[in-house]
Amino acid sequence: MLRRMNKNKKEAMGMLALMLPTTLLFLVLSNMDPALLPLASQPLPFGLPDTLGNLPIAAVLLFASMGLTGLVLAVLPATLSRKKILLSGFLLLAVAALMGLFSRSPFELCCWSLLGGIGCTMNICAWISIAATYFPRHCALVVGLMNCLATAVNMVANRLTAIHDAINEQGELPLLPALVGMLILILLYILIWHFFQQISTADERSFVRPEVRSPVGEVWSRGPLLLFLAAVCMPVSAGKFEYLCGAHLREILELPIKTVHMVISVAMISALLSPLAGWLGDRYGAMKTLLIVLPIIAAVSGLLFCGWHMTLDILMLLAFLVGFGLTSVFFVNILAALIQAVPPMQNMRAVGLFYVAFNLGILVAEVVFTHLKEMVGWTALVLVQLVLPLVLATVLVWLAQRVLMPADKVVAPG
Repeated sequence: MLRRMNKNKKEAMGMLALMLPTTLLFLVLSNMDPALLPLASQPLPFGLPDTLGNLPIAAVLLFASMGLTGLVLAVLPATLSRKKILLSGFLLLAVAALMGLFSRSPFELCCWSLLGGIGCTMNICAWISIAATYFPRHCALVVGLMNCLATAVNMVANRLTAIHDAINEQGELPLLPALVGMLILILLYILIWHFFQQISTADERSFVRPEVRSPVGEVWSRGPLLLFLAAVCMPVSAGKFEYLCGAHLREILELPIKTVHMVISVAMISALLSPLAGWLGDRYGAMKTLLIVLPIIAAVSGLLFCGWHMTLDILMLLAFLVGFGLTSVFFVNILAALIQAVPPMQNMRAVGLFYVAFNLGILVAEVVFTHLKEMVGWTALVLVQLVLPLVLATVLVWLAQRVLMPADKVVAPG
């Protein structure tokens, strides 16, 4: 038994290490701009537009392929080998990112984006499924650690991009930012590794939640489908938060551009607290956490965009709270709630269903925003794009809890 536990931990550490290059490869592929390619003027076949809203068509196809792959994983048999899907997905993503670097036309980049979306979703869905199986009582914390790691890698990747630009413009390499970024990433990895090793069977018993004890059944039953609809609201609400916040600070409050960047950075960096959001979900229940936090974030969002002239400290605090609620609490706990609402053998199908909702929501947010900003005023735009999805998600999570909880309230005779 002890040998099996040690083997599982080593495999979990291997998967954690695999998430680093996975995130970097995804960032490489998703940040490629078709307009900068040598043959950028070539028209796309099949009458495809160059953009959808502000998204380049390559990014649109990337998210669309991720959503479709999640749907395929949600309907395939639950007995599929997760490790084979994990490694196959990583291989597809690596090939797509590598070939994407050599793309010369937008059509070539679109093809590699389609392949990369398939590989990325396969890899991440299998990764989360295996991790949730190894640590069933810390499901939300596992998702939080993954989100935190992805955010940290994104920050380092942005720094490396700045270093690359500095090389091209100045002909010299600023070593200090590169060394500091890599040191932070290494320390974060060591801390996560140490935390996983400290989790023991005795610790697991103190985190037993109703959602873990009595999953309701199939992934296509009412409870998981209600959570799926709530998950769609997350990218719809969070997708344009950075743009709305920046535009509000610049145009309404007339703050300097450096101050605007500082406030937005504080909001975005809050995703590093995703492990805290996961701990809350494991300790108090993912759905209960959502039911408490989502209305608060909706109210804080309305306060942030109400147009009052507040001090910079208050603005940064409100932006941080909204960012933490959207990128950490909402993301981590809605995914954990979906996983906990189905039997363990179906958790990869639940993760696939979440990625259908997540990527569908990104595209829906882009389309809705593109049309709304030309039709309605600033207040209505903030309400429809940011606040109302949070309110709707709260209602859907409450309904899902009503569906899922009766099985947990059954008391054994005697």
